[in-house]
Amino acid sequence: METKQLTRRQIFTMKNRKNLEKKVYKFWEETKNTDLVVEYIVAIILRNALIVSDFSLPCPEIVRELLFQAQPNDTLRKFCPFFKDYVEEHEWLSIINRLFKNETKYYKATKKMRLYEGYLKDRGHAVITDQYDSYTLTSIFEDANGKKHTWNLRDADPSNTLEETKRILRVLTTLTIFHKGDVRQFVKFMECDFKGTTTIYSTKQPKEQSAQKLTTETTKATVENSMLEGFDLSMLTKEELIALIKEIFEEAEEQMIEKGDPTLNDEVSQSIEEGTNGQETSLISRITPENDAQSLSNDAEESVPVLADYDEEKPPEKISKRRYTKKERELLKRFKLR
Repeated sequence: METKQLTRRQIFTMKNRKNLEKKVYKFWEETKNTDLVVEYIVAIILRNALIVSDFSLPCPEIVRELLFQAQPNDTLRKFCPFFKDYVEEHEWLSIINRLFKNETKYYKATKKMRLYEGYLKDRGHAVITDQYDSYTLTSIFEDANGKKHTWNLRDADPSNTLEETKRILRVLTTLTIFHKGDVRQFVKFMECDFKGTTTIYSTKQPKEQSAQKLTTETTKATVENSMLEGFDLSMLTKEELIALIKEIFEEAEEQMIEKGDPTLNDEVSQSIEEGTNGQETSLISRITPENDAQSLSNDAEESVPVLADYDEEKPPEKISKRRYTKKERELLKRFKLR
């Protein structure tokens, strides 16, 4: 009868350390599978670095048997730096010679794993400000097919900083024992959340806002609306209205310069110049207040003959019309309603 392999759930969720170690011992005695047992023990060591409960130096008898008696293979050589604390210093030198023949080959072959083993020890530097009854580490990985999967680890250690946790989780990507069907999991670390009652830290980035910004026209229109809001235009004098319209023309000129439209730029500039010289523009002439309309009616008798003579001698020159902006049309409409 084939012995069942340990599952991810058993390795990372069994609360009783002795029961978990019994399962590893039983599997080792029945199979003597060095590759799987080495990775099982490394996974438990990794779990110990992430949680509060004590799972340090698991299965010491099996580890010593692996280091001193098991047939050397690539898996044992790859992960042996994680077992250094199981033996004395002088014993470790003999193990290196047994597995690698000499120290030079050992340091060259285990450069990456010795760094990862240091990650599991160099931790616990977080400043704990809020105490919660329990903590959960939620991490997201990609599997061998590039599909994301989520892993939740309870009893997480709040003394690990975000960077320390990320480094430890990357060690998990070196293990090959966890599969869903035939697909290997934990191939690539993506992100993680650490939560008590609320999220304590997270690698997730805020949702990206749209890269497209508001156009200059929309922004300026918003500014104009905020400036005019709350004002009664009917209470403004003619001079104040002229100053307001000149300001709008100046803003329009800036817009045309930004757009690079020389024709409209010249028209706006000409309108501003006429206004500054005391000459009314066609727009200003159309919004003459009612108190000035009375003075115009008094001079109607003198104005009519002059216009008649002007019409008989030659037709009036056509005045080039420029399309008014939305804000100008709104101003005109308000004055017509006065």
